[in-house]
This record gives sequence, structure tokens and C-alpha cells, in this order.
Amino acid sequence: MFTQLASQFNLSSLNKAQNEASTHKLGPAVVYAGAGSGKTKVICSRISWLITAEGVPASSILAVTFTNKAANEMKERIESYIGAHKAKHVIISTFHSFCAKFLRIYCHEAGYNPGFSIYDDGEQKSLLKDILKQLNVPDKLLSVSTVKSKIDKIKNRGLTPEEYLDEIKNNQDLTNKEIKNQFRNYGEQYDPELIQKVYEMYQRSLKQQNAMDFNDLLLIMYRLLKDVPKVLESLQNRFSYFLIDEFQDTNPIQFKLIQILSQKSRNLFIVGDDDQSIYSWRGAEPDFILNFHHLYKDAKIYKLEENYRSTNTIIGAATSLIKNNSKRANKTLYTNKKSDEKVKFKSLEEPFSEARYIANEIFSAVQNNHSFSDFCILYRTNAQSRSLEDELRRRMMPYIIYGSVRFYERAEIKILLGYLKLIINPNDDASFQKVINTPRRSFGDKALQKLKETSQKRNESLLKTLNEIVFGVIENEVSRSISGAKEFMISYQKWKSNIDLFNKPSLTLAEIISDINFEQFLKASYPEDFDERWLNVIELKNALVEFESFQKEEFELESTNQVNINGTSILTKFLDQAMLTVEPTVNNVQDGKSSAITLMTIHAAKGLEFSKVFITGLEEGILPHQNSLDSIDDIEEERRLLYVAITRAKDTLTITNSKRNRYKDFLPAQESRFISEISSEYISYENSYKNSVRKEFGVLNNKNNIFQDKPRIFKGDDLLNTKEVNINHTECSWQKGQRVNHKVFGIGVIKEIEKTGEGYRLKIKFEKNNVGEKTLIHTYVNPI
Repeated sequence: MFTQLASQFNLSSLNKAQNEASTHKLGPAVVYAGAGSGKTKVICSRISWLITAEGVPASSILAVTFTNKAANEMKERIESYIGAHKAKHVIISTFHSFCAKFLRIYCHEAGYNPGFSIYDDGEQKSLLKDILKQLNVPDKLLSVSTVKSKIDKIKNRGLTPEEYLDEIKNNQDLTNKEIKNQFRNYGEQYDPELIQKVYEMYQRSLKQQNAMDFNDLLLIMYRLLKDVPKVLESLQNRFSYFLIDEFQDTNPIQFKLIQILSQKSRNLFIVGDDDQSIYSWRGAEPDFILNFHHLYKDAKIYKLEENYRSTNTIIGAATSLIKNNSKRANKTLYTNKKSDEKVKFKSLEEPFSEARYIANEIFSAVQNNHSFSDFCILYRTNAQSRSLEDELRRRMMPYIIYGSVRFYERAEIKILLGYLKLIINPNDDASFQKVINTPRRSFGDKALQKLKETSQKRNESLLKTLNEIVFGVIENEVSRSISGAKEFMISYQKWKSNIDLFNKPSLTLAEIISDINFEQFLKASYPEDFDERWLNVIELKNALVEFESFQKEEFELESTNQVNINGTSILTKFLDQAMLTVEPTVNNVQDGKSSAITLMTIHAAKGLEFSKVFITGLEEGILPHQNSLDSIDDIEEERRLLYVAITRAKDTLTITNSKRNRYKDFLPAQESRFISEISSEYISYENSYKNSVRKEFGVLNNKNNIFQDKPRIFKGDDLLNTKEVNINHTECSWQKGQRVNHKVFGIGVIKEIEKTGEGYRLKIKFEKNNVGEKTLIHTYVNPI
């Protein structure tokens, strides 16, 4: 609750820049509000000033922000400034809530009745599934999730089905690459006419069912304002002052909405920070705030540059970094919060060392009377939380995952754990039901129910009963088509056999991922966040590799007591550990009396602040992200992302990285370019990165190092690579038809050779029947 009493509201608590912005008179204005500079205070002060000093009716003011939480906080603050009786008629809302409110009044103009439904994600997908079925579109060509993602992006641009197709057709003279770049918001690999047809049928079906999806709220509202003069006139007569928070996050349809609503009064007051524009993947365009003064020639420009959150060294680090962006408004943050403690940069050997270092630092601070809740650990991708979670759990240090779920509870991880658990325990019916039709094998709910009935009669596990059916031991009364189930059983038997043959569960996991085409399954099921989920998969493989290494001595000790040490026992112990992570590790926090460390992605941290912050994974390919490395605009957004992370810290900031590529653990990782962009005046280096590459890589002081190229996120069969490294073959001495030897897969013949940044990728046909063809980096094989 805010401490200022309603009766005491005045502008005396504002600094000069805040005061000038809050008391802006008429016409358009843009407020560039730096991190921690009091932008919410300015918006709320302006609304309060308009009502109390200018006599503006509260009901004529519309303030729009991006979350319900932010809207509620604004309402509370304004009430604390001027009293609830004066503030209650101001509309403070999200874009979607505002549109839903007035569509209930005007929807009949668009052919809907006021009782229209708002479909959630599941209902939208169900409708799209029916449409794709009507069009006989196979899931492999266009999945429900993919088409939904594409339609959402088209709607965010404010386009109808017809307008979308026209826009594509008007650019037929462009090359395919240029089209992909121009329409990148629609996603990769699409058939415009098919998307348009599905979109058209989808909208027709929604209307028949008197329903709208989330994006329709904005699109249909905009269409009414644009095409029905009396609706526009009504709302323009009602609202004469418009205030938009977080304007750097607006997408095209949101910008169009606010433009048309405010075009009569022109009292459009926008607040935002282009340096914190980090949601381009949602359709946000920082150009809207950067070009505002070009669209509105008479717009007044205000700058909030005093930061009230962070120390001078933290602000100095953030400012020196973000000045490397060419596409930004000219502003410089400053603070009166002085500190001699610089931002600390620490380079560790590998990700688990990073996690261990951070845990040590936090533990030491807590021993010196700090609270766990003082600390926040930020990372670029959700997959990075795994090593941190493992280490914090091992030390029994309380933590929470903000805005996401714990690593081993993520959907794609639970599926793969289900496969691994079934290998260890064939009687695990719960795991069997989780994986038998994931990915799809034409073994649906009816077939599963019949299988359950048969297994109950025979008093057997589901897996054993299915095995007997597909191999003709008992009569098939389960399903007419069991080809998919038979393929599953054949693969299962291979995996179970190979777990002890390889003696490395990580290789069995890689086999499963490859055999079930898990990468394609994730692409089709989760097009919007496939990259994140795929990194989680790679991180699970990394966890197994680490576990195999860490447990070696322990297992050797146990073997003196006649313990059978093999792949099965290693995997069993790993699964025990993984399952224990599902148990709450912050149960002492649930009563609200104790504290916990906060773990979150940088995207989730926007708008938050913490006393002590750690930012992990400052490596090329992580931050900046691999997908951004070929685009100047994307690199600038990655730089903004780090800027956001840095400015979350109030008192101390530590940045870490790993010298080993966490997604290809035998390669040296390259330090993020952003580290060198932070002025040495504000950052201290705990050790030298360049001269401490591990000797095991054999690349120390090698000017012709083949690993100097930018790192890649590896996919598919790359996961099958083992940890042993041999880098004697930097020259292309490889030839098609050459015989080679692999420590696990045995003897094989090279079929194809591809030059890459990390050396040579070799497609090899191995002689072992259960191995087949594999694609490996050349360092994993030796010539015969």
C-alpha cells in the first residue's frame, strides 16, 4: 500500500523531469522513461493532476497497460493520491480488457450478440483441428499448433484473411528469402493460400458459434472503429485523454487501435523505454516509440533519466552496454546511489561449476545475515535452470522458479523421463500410458482402454500385454491397426538391450530422441517455443552425461560390495534423483515467513527488482542467443535483453559464464561479445577467460583453432556424440569410403563429409546392425 495519503496529493515529490511530464498540457507527448526512473509514478501523477488541477472528468481518461497486475497497481496508487471517489471512474485496463468491455456493447455491429464467448487456447485448437480435418491437411504438413501460431501473428498485424493474402500476392516479385524476411512474423515455411483458407474458415466458424479468440478482441474492435463511424464517434466523444504504458511493447494492431481512438482529441501520452523493448517475438515493434515524434510532428518529448533503483556502477555498466545499439533514443541514465563495488564477472569451467559458484556466493551471504529472498538468478533460456536447480536442491537451499515450472516438471522432459522409466521398470503402467501415443502411433484412447481391459484379465502390465499382442502370442482384440504399436515394441526392446550395451544412459536417451523423431514432434506441437523446449531436451542429455561422470567413483566404491554397475543401475539412480526434484524444495517458504532464491528468465524479470542479482550464461549462442547471430536487429534486441537484466539489480550484480558450450560439452564456448562492451570502469574480472581454456580441448594458444567460429545449437543425431574428445584431425584428411572406428559404435564407413565451424561432420554407416547410420563430429572417430 502506498504511504502517501490521498488528501496530501501534490507534485512536490516529483523531480523536475517527472513534474514536467506529469503536467503536460494538450496534444501528443512521448516520455522516454529509463529503467527505475519512476514511469508509473509519472502516469499516476498525470492522471491525478488532470483530474484535480485541470478539472478533466475522470470518465474521459483511458489508461492502458499490458498486465492486469500493473493496471490494479495503478488504480491503487491513484486512489492513494486523490481518493477512491475521484479515481473510480478512470478506466485503467489492458488492451484486451478494454476491447472486451466495449465489444459487449457494440458487437452487434460486427454480427455478434453480447453473450459471445471468448475461446481459450484449447477451444481454439479444437476448432482448428476440425478445420484441418475438413481440408484433409495432414498433421505433418500443418499442425494445429503451427497454424494457430501463424493466424495469431497475422491478427496481431491487424489483417483479415483477404488482406493477408493480398499482402503476400503484392510481393510475388520478391525472392523467397526476401519474402521470408519481410513476413518473418508469420513464421517459417508456410503456404500462404493454405493459411488464408484455414484462417477464413476459422473466422467463419467462430462467428457461427458466436465466439471470439483472444486476438479477435483487438482485431474486431479495430474493424468496428475503422468501418462503423457511429462506434468510433461514440468512443471518441467519451474519451479525450489517452495514456499508454510500456509503449515499446505495442504490436501493430494495438498501435492502430490507439491511433484511431485518439485521432480526434490528439491527447495521446505514451510512456516507454526503447532500451527495454524485448518482445519482438510477440510482435512488439520498438519503432513505434522511436518514430512517434515523426508521426506526430508536434509531439512533446520528455526524458526520465534519473534511476532510483541501482548503484552508479550498475547503471554505468548498463549504460556503457546499451550505447552500442544504433537504434535507440538518445538518453543517459544516472543515479545518486553511490557504491565502490563494481559489477563482478566470473568465468567458470562448465555450467555445473557456474551453478556451484553461485550457490557458494549466496550461501556465504546468507551466513552473513542476508536473506535468500534478496537473491535472483537470471538466465536467457529456461533450459539453463537445470544445473542451478540441481545444485540448489543438493544443498537444500530454498528456491522458486518464477513464471515457469521446474526443469523436471516440463512437458517435454516428463515425456522423455517416461520413456526412461519404462526401460527400467516394464511394469510402470503410468509411464506406458504417457508415452505409447506420444508422438502419435495411431494408438488412441479406445485402443488403450481395450488394452487395459485385456491386461487386467491377464493380470499383466500394459507393456507385456501389448508385446504379446503385437508378436501374436495372444489374439489382437485391441486395435485394427497395430503397426505403430509394433514399431514401438521393437524400438523398446532395442533401447532396453542397448542400455547395458552402451553402459551410458545418455546414449540410450539420444537413441530414443532420434528413433521417435522427437525433434519434429516438438516442432509440430510447440511452434512458438520449440527452441526453448529443444534446449531443455539437450539439457536433459547434458544432465545424464554429467551424472555418469560424477557417479563414476561412487559406483566403483559400491562395486566392492557386489553392486552390479551397468547402464541400468546408473539410469535408475539418475531417475531417483530426478524424481526427488519434483518434491517441493521450498516447503519452508509456503507459509510466507521464510524466503527463497528466485530463478527466472530475463524476459520474466521485466519490471522486477532484487537486491542481489546473478546473470548466468554470458556466452555466444546463449546471450546473444544462437538465433540472433545473423541479424543486426536481433543482436540489438539481445543487447537490450542484457540491459534489462543488469537494471534489475539494486545493490550488487555478478555476471558469469562457462568456458564449455553447454549444448556441445566438448567444445570451448566463446565469451559473449557483450562482456567486452561493458566499460572496464564498471566491471571487475575475477580471472582471465582467454588464457584458461581447458587443456583437455587441446586448443590453448592455437591461432588456427577450428573452434573460433560461432557456436551452434546442435540437433538430431548430434546428441549421440559422446564426451571423449580427439582433435588430432583438423585438416580434411577424411574421404568418402574411409573406414573409421568409434569407441561405442565400432567400425564404420564414411558416407558423407560436411565442413562446419567445429570441424567436419561425418555421416558414417556402422557395421553393427543396431547402430546403422550416424552423423558425428570428426573428433569422435579415428581412422583405421
